[in-house]
Amino acid sequence: MDRTPTTTEPVPAALGRTFPTLMAASLSGRVVTLPDDAEGDVSLVVLVFLESAGPMAESWSGPFVGAFTENPRVKTYLVAVIGDSLIGSSLADRIRQGLAGGTPPAEHDRVLIYPEDIERCRRAYAIGDPSLAYIYLLDGRGIIRWMEKGTATPEGLAGLLDTAGAMLEPFLV
Repeated sequence: MDRTPTTTEPVPAALGRTFPTLMAASLSGRVVTLPDDAEGDVSLVVLVFLESAGPMAESWSGPFVGAFTENPRVKTYLVAVIGDSLIGSSLADRIRQGLAGGTPPAEHDRVLIYPEDIERCRRAYAIGDPSLAYIYLLDGRGIIRWMEKGTATPEGLAGLLDTAGAMLEPFLV
């Protein structure tokens, strides 16, 4: 049973600002720079620091991907911040292998490993509690249009999906 408290709380980072640049290697080995490489009009970026935040991340990304599966203008990125310097390279390699084994190969370009200093990353993305998942919805220019942290609630998911839908609306035929 998941004992993680359900939270829907805005992240204190500045809504309406450009997502801070993040350069990471995907599971396929491709170097991805966010928000620059976030092709499309809407991108969901989910940051996790601990394996225990995986179910939180999935609580947001699963329904989001399901809602927009057929839309090529919508992208989803899972970013695992593993901080090689703190956990050691052998544990970081095992985390990479675990993520690769649990992710379909077609999605390897959108699962990113960010091996930077965890404290620097926490400051850049306004991360207060690294045990939570942090969710950012970006527009095509990399501007943060919606953000939350923790486990999805029905209200939080409705807000995420409504915001993404409204961002796509002007382009629907």
